[in-house]
Amino acid sequence: MNSSNSSPVLGRSRAALELTHEKALVMYRQLPNVLVFTFVASSALMLYYREIQQLWFWWGAMQCAGGLRLVSWFFWRYRWRNADNLQQSRRATCIFITLSLVTGALWACFSLTFFPVSTASQRLVIALVMATVAAGSVNVLALAPWASRAFIALLIGPLVVMFASTGERDELVIAALGIALFIGLTGFARVASQTANHLLLMAQERNHKIASVFAQREALQRDKSSLQSQLDEKVETLEQEMTLKERYARELARVAALDSLTGLLNRSAFERELHQHLQERTRDLPLALVAVEIRRFDLIELQGARTSEQVLVAIANRLRDFGGGQLLLARTGTAEFAMVFCDPEQRWQDRGVFLRATLQSTIETDIGPVAVDVILGIATVDQDAQDLETLNYRASIAKQDLRQRGAGGVVLFDAVMEVEIRRRQKLRFALHAALEMRSLTLVFQPIEPCMTRVSRKMEALLRWDDPELGTVSPAMFIPVAEESGLILPLGRWVLLESCRAALSWPGATVVSVNVSVQQILAGDLANDVRRVLELTGLPPQRLEIEITESVFSRDIETICTVLEQVRTLGVSIAIDDFGTGYSSLAYLRYLPVDVIKIDRCFIQSLDQGARKLLLALFSMARGLGFKVVVEGVETEEQQNLLVAMGVDYLQGYLIARPMLAEDVVSWLGNRA
Repeated sequence: MNSSNSSPVLGRSRAALELTHEKALVMYRQLPNVLVFTFVASSALMLYYREIQQLWFWWGAMQCAGGLRLVSWFFWRYRWRNADNLQQSRRATCIFITLSLVTGALWACFSLTFFPVSTASQRLVIALVMATVAAGSVNVLALAPWASRAFIALLIGPLVVMFASTGERDELVIAALGIALFIGLTGFARVASQTANHLLLMAQERNHKIASVFAQREALQRDKSSLQSQLDEKVETLEQEMTLKERYARELARVAALDSLTGLLNRSAFERELHQHLQERTRDLPLALVAVEIRRFDLIELQGARTSEQVLVAIANRLRDFGGGQLLLARTGTAEFAMVFCDPEQRWQDRGVFLRATLQSTIETDIGPVAVDVILGIATVDQDAQDLETLNYRASIAKQDLRQRGAGGVVLFDAVMEVEIRRRQKLRFALHAALEMRSLTLVFQPIEPCMTRVSRKMEALLRWDDPELGTVSPAMFIPVAEESGLILPLGRWVLLESCRAALSWPGATVVSVNVSVQQILAGDLANDVRRVLELTGLPPQRLEIEITESVFSRDIETICTVLEQVRTLGVSIAIDDFGTGYSSLAYLRYLPVDVIKIDRCFIQSLDQGARKLLLALFSMARGLGFKVVVEGVETEEQQNLLVAMGVDYLQGYLIARPMLAEDVVSWLGNRA
């Protein structure tokens, strides 16, 4: 049992030793410059006050302190620096801090002793020197924040008191400036301490990684020397055989065919060689084209051009290693690569999975390790795909299938993908045309309150009847709208038309409008709601925004900010389909929500377990101050049970089916 616990303890002790040693190393590295500055500053003050004999005692004390610090520096450099002992590093740090504070006390003694006998200009000189020394201590004592603040207090505090005690206006101003300087320097000391500690931790982590790399350096160096020797021999042989004209011609052709960054073929050269390869290949040689794409490469580019270039070069090298010189390789786009390889066993999926795992290994860059995610679309050469255009098209279709699913992976093209892609393209074009022609319609389903004198609600639901496609379900066209960017204009249209329709409704009936997560993340939802309310004149308390539980899987901070802006307008917020997906009680506490809508799946079965679960949901909602709506109410048994449980609103076919806008007024009148 003791042996199992010893390794973590030793690891933590070793890490503490290294961190303490690094802190001492940083402090003592600055000490020579500090000693030179202290000597120059104290000597300059001595010359400036040379008529005061007592100054020699102070100057001598300062030099003694400096001598002790110099001795501590020699001990650190020649004895303690290499000592693998935690207490030794701590002792060196304590000595450094103690002597620094002694020096600060001597500076304070100078101010206290010579300030009363100084002229106004001499006092300013003293203030300038002390401020300069105090400012310099921020970096020197950055790794000891309490000592840094004490040092600053020793230099600035006495001067502030003495300037303030004169009672003269100019010196009172200087005292106030001293207080401001003290506050600013202590703040800088805290920031410098945090920054220095962070940098030390990063350096420690980097050193560990470098140490592991150096462990393999000798073997790699031998291999490199051997390869370099072989390469030199081959180059020498080629140079002897080639004429100057042939060498220039080859170099120009190489430059024209290769990508300048990775050294792989560029797109045009790859397509040219692949076209020739397809014409010359034998029928029984199984080939496949693999299209490789780095997902979310824009996030890597945010780390800087150098980092993104290192990632691309690393991916190119891994593709070379995978092929072993047997493949056609190319960089076909900013973060896209293509390769052609042969597999007699035609295990394309297995080879693709292995290649993806190889490419996704962490890449070391100047800023540290970078993780990448790649997608691979594979198209095989078969009877229906024997030309370059078809292969490129099929590989792109396979990649697009992965993009639509929003996940990385490896996909081998099949005909079903092409049908699905064409269907979604057709759906996207038709939806764009329907939005342009305003051929979409809105229907409204009542949300009935369980108590009297509470406003009814009508949920706006989007419907689409296309002349060619027929009735298209929202479950089909909403995802297409989101991935094509049409969801933003579509959402604005639904919001505007819903509020316009609500103007004709009697009483204080509320219209509830569904909003996509993309509308929230775009950041314009609050402005869209404000413009619609101003344009229609609908009171904000008659509008409710519904969001789905998918908000829990996104940038929750941004979503909270946008929803809070909407709520500030007086509009209520509801969470739709609660309990079916990503719901998190931890996030629910912070979301600015007024209503939660319980999904219909919770009331399909009203056994004892389901009732307990419903009671738990209602208790939680009431405890957090939410109103509760239950969807999918279709029987009187469900209605009676939910009313008895204290639900606030019911929605479902038992209350009413969705109706056209022109039927809402009469329905509300009948219910009234």
